Amino acid sequence: MLPAGWQAQDIGSVGQPGSASQSGGTFTISGAGADIYGTADAFHYAYRTFSGNGTIVARVAAIQGSDRWTKMGVMIRQNFTAGSAHASMFVSASRGAAFQRRTTAGGLSTSTSGGDGTRPRWVRLVRAGSVITASVSPDGQAWTVVGQDTFAMTSDVVVGLAASSH
Repeated sequence: MLPAGWQAQDIGSVGQPGSASQSGGTFTISGAGADIYGTADAFHYAYRTFSGNGTIVARVAAIQGSDRWTKMGVMIRQNFTAGSAHASMFVSASRGAAFQRRTTAGGLSTSTSGGDGTRPRWVRLVRAGSVITASVSPDGQAWTVVGQDTFAMTSDVVVGLAASSH
């Protein structure tokens, strides 16, 4: 069960349905899908609607998956289409952290490495107007900016937690 105001769904062609739940402040997200990259994404998303400027922070405590690019993290997304504009700060199973984004709908994704690091790892996205800044932290206190970009998104977006088994 998710907290009031939160929902979850698969985005894109995932093969196997994902799931999301929350207990005692800890979210558990399970998602299949080929990736969150390129021009179309496939993953599971636990989200809530959001308008304007704001911040989302999460602690990625564990990742289970056989692929090195199995990833979990935070995301700000324009909508639920596979090719939607989005900003994401991920931790992967064994490829480190990455700021991945698609600045316009249907465009190509880009990625900036956030370093190797091991879990647990904190990830954060801050939206200020059309600029989104991605950061990573080992302790949730000392943050390192991984990158920022300008996005073609309206004020109303969906913000949440994403998981892809790759």
